[in-house]
Amino acid sequence: MNRIVIAALSAGMIFLSSCGNTKVASDQIKGDWHIEEAMGVSTVGAEKEAFISFDGNGKVNGDASVNTFMGSYVFDGESLKLDNIGMTMMLGASMEIEDAITKAINSAAKIEIDGDKAVVRNDAGEQIMTLVRK
Repeated sequence: MNRIVIAALSAGMIFLSSCGNTKVASDQIKGDWHIEEAMGVSTVGAEKEAFISFDGNGKVNGDASVNTFMGSYVFDGESLKLDNIGMTMMLGASMEIEDAITKAINSAAKIEIDGDKAVVRNDAGEQIMTLVRK
């Protein structure tokens, strides 16, 4: 009987600690981030400010310099998956920046957050986007 109680308490502690880690992870990424560069292309001179916002509950939206985008994300403290991304389809003056951001969003696999700065990487570990918290 004691072994069953200990096993149940251990399972409960593991469950609770994993829930806590998810909250910490979502707090790390939550908020608005300015996109400084994507795929080696600077966003300086963009038609509109390029940014990405994570709501802390799995929803993402932003502006890729011409078009807005929205979708969902999963973040566990390191890996980042952006999914079901929809985007408006207008043409504008900063399409090179727009295309670079779109490519980066579609290949994001990992994010490294260090305070107010973040680096997004693809599956190969290559840096594909740099972000600064707004």
